[in-house]
Amino acid sequence: MLPLASRIRDPRLLPIADKVLRGERLTFEDGLLLYETSDLTGVGAMANQVRTRLNGRRAYYVLSRRLSYTNVCYTHCQFCAFQAKPGDPKAYALSAEEIIRELEKPETAGVRELHMTSGHNPKLKVDYFEDLFRKIKARFPAIHLKVFTMMELDYYARVSGLSTEAFLDRCMAAGLESCPGGGAEIFDETLREQICIGKKDAQVWLDTAALCHRKGLPTNCTMLYGHIEEARHRVDHLLRLRDLQDRSQAAGYEGFLAFVPLAYQNEDNELSAAHTIHETTGTQDLREIAVARLLLDNIPHIKAYWVMISPGLAQIALSYGADDVDGTIIAEEIAHTAGAKTPQGLSQGDLERLIREAGYEPLERDNLYHTFEEPATA
Repeated sequence: MLPLASRIRDPRLLPIADKVLRGERLTFEDGLLLYETSDLTGVGAMANQVRTRLNGRRAYYVLSRRLSYTNVCYTHCQFCAFQAKPGDPKAYALSAEEIIRELEKPETAGVRELHMTSGHNPKLKVDYFEDLFRKIKARFPAIHLKVFTMMELDYYARVSGLSTEAFLDRCMAAGLESCPGGGAEIFDETLREQICIGKKDAQVWLDTAALCHRKGLPTNCTMLYGHIEEARHRVDHLLRLRDLQDRSQAAGYEGFLAFVPLAYQNEDNELSAAHTIHETTGTQDLREIAVARLLLDNIPHIKAYWVMISPGLAQIALSYGADDVDGTIIAEEIAHTAGAKTPQGLSQGDLERLIREAGYEPLERDNLYHTFEEPATA
């Protein structure tokens, strides 16, 4: 392999490359330059250097099922086409029995992870989730329950009349095992007022994530990009995540398992109606993954979420810092209602083929990145 410096065309990146080779932490100004430079291949080469150091040629995936238990939501996120208000003909809230029936379908056989995020439905209280989790675990004890964004945790605790900690304790006792990283959107307070009216401020998301870490509940983290934000907002967001991870790890907690950049989907939502926002390009998507790998030096995994950037681009992203292509998913709703044109699910064979064709070693994982040598069984 050629030396790192020889793969960089923009000389301004050379000091950053030196830091990468020495394992030094990058600064806010470094982050801005990573977004500013036209030398995407140079940024990618640096990210791949870090990715290789951390994860070698491994590329992870999980046998997963996405499921939304409700689309009713009191918040007003301008980027969302999934939400329905109470009384809307398309509004729904699934019972535990309906969810069990979904999980009993043949396409769900072998799934190791159930990923559930939904709207903020004021009729759902803690007893709904306790009943749901216990029934799922009784019927499918091997399925890992990954449920609630940080904002959902805060919301459902409040409508249940509980502290977030008490709500978490009850849900964990019923079977909750980890949380995804959604709801972070972009942390800049001014932007949040424009794109997600009704959601609490960034500090609530960060404080709730910190609480999960203290409880030993693994979480991921995300950032929504490609809308009305600027580079400075993205760097600020990533560094706030890095700072929280520093504090969690210093206290002896595992903290965030993975970071997931989420590309804004620009169809059928208020934000794209009010602003001229183009669909994210491959250059944007690869840059977000590479910059995240370079700035988030304390988060072990970076996902290329194929649902939002396409399976083909997720392949390339494995050489731009990503080491995880997410999972089979089976039936994704939220991104697709906002215009995602990707498949709603991929098979295990599809994922392994994508990874191998990109030159990497596919490894099936569970939510905690334990790997499996044999295919999952029903």
